[in-house]
Amino acid sequence: MEYKDYYKTLGVSRDASQEVIRKKYRKMAAKFHPDKNPGNKRAEAKFKEIGEAYEVLKDPEKRKLYDQVGSDWKRYQQAGANPNDFKWGQSSGGEGQRVNINFDDIFGAGQRGSGRSSQYSSFFETLFGGGDPFGGAKYQSPQQHSNRAGQTPQKKGADSVAEIYVELKELLEGVEKQFRVNGEKVKIKIPAGIEDGKRLKLKGKGHEGRQGGVKGDLYLKVRVREPEGFERRGNDIHQKVSMDLYTALLGGSLTAETLQGRVRLTIPPETSNGKTFRLAGRGLPEFNKPETKGDYYIKTEIALPEKLSKEEINLFEKLKEIRS
Repeated sequence: MEYKDYYKTLGVSRDASQEVIRKKYRKMAAKFHPDKNPGNKRAEAKFKEIGEAYEVLKDPEKRKLYDQVGSDWKRYQQAGANPNDFKWGQSSGGEGQRVNINFDDIFGAGQRGSGRSSQYSSFFETLFGGGDPFGGAKYQSPQQHSNRAGQTPQKKGADSVAEIYVELKELLEGVEKQFRVNGEKVKIKIPAGIEDGKRLKLKGKGHEGRQGGVKGDLYLKVRVREPEGFERRGNDIHQKVSMDLYTALLGGSLTAETLQGRVRLTIPPETSNGKTFRLAGRGLPEFNKPETKGDYYIKTEIALPEKLSKEEINLFEKLKEIRS
């Protein structure tokens, strides 16, 4: 079995920060996710590879162990896979420092010596030429020693984090979204007025627990899309609307297509460019307080006429003479 370079799998340097590793994993996971690549076996395999790499590199202790042993994997493989070659009681910080390792996470408690591969067995098969670096010795965690029945304690599954996108318009009244989590259809209500970056918790929708443990939770980070010409400021909505020169000069009415439908504005004569009209109480509701709403602002932008005819040019010349 070839050595798996988890850093190469994620496309990061060996000294990459945890934040860089996390961002790169999320980007790659989104690209190769099975839901985006239905029936694509290569994408599915890649998704599993980056998941395995991230599970090791995101954990400082597992990453430290991987760095210490993984970088010297050929020597251990060629030396007959003697686990005593590695000084388990030391870290890169010097003599006497212990590396705190959760062996249940690495080997898969209750499965060592049974011939079944744990989630990280391929890593140690590469390093030691076999799935058990201790030559088949039975490792037991302190909890297992205290459990006379020999049963591994239950462990809650890891939490998951994902992003969900909503349109600005949908936040006026809230919206229900449907998506898949591990093949399961899930519906969630996005509350009206929720802010960009807020997280929603879906209990029990995270990773599977171990040995019958409960599932972890799923945290959805809300991302709000703002259409061009629209901007959210707190609970207020600001919109830019084009207005022709003649209406601005002479006055009249202007129809604006807002997020809540058409609105007719009365434009007074000689309205300047950038004039803003306020629609009180027509903005976004306050999060968890739907009765409290912001305002809706419409900012006019004068559009100058183009491709003037000869007659129009003559009229503007006459106007220029009058005003000079």
